[in-house]
Amino acid sequence: MDARARLDDLVQTAEKLSIEIRRENLSDEEIPTRSGYCKVNGLGLILMDNKLPPEEQIEVILRALERFDLETIYVPAWIRETLEHRKPIGNQT
Repeated sequence: MDARARLDDLVQTAEKLSIEIRRENLSDEEIPTRSGYCKVNGLGLILMDNKLPPEEQIEVILRALERFDLETIYVPAWIRETLEHRKPIGNQT
């Protein structure tokens, strides 16, 4: 599966969790900003630097999804497996 297809899967998964993904130019020298998950007015948001290559965008979204319970929604197997392998040993059930 290529990076673009993986990215599409991740975006769809984030949408199911009502997480907005906003791609913007984050290269501001006065206010350093990184891509990642945050909450704005109680709503989930992944702020993504629009200059990141797809592989790095994938990593940003995966890091955000780690914090959510994905048991109640359909998640492509590759995402579920990737996130399971990232869990610390003490958190596995």
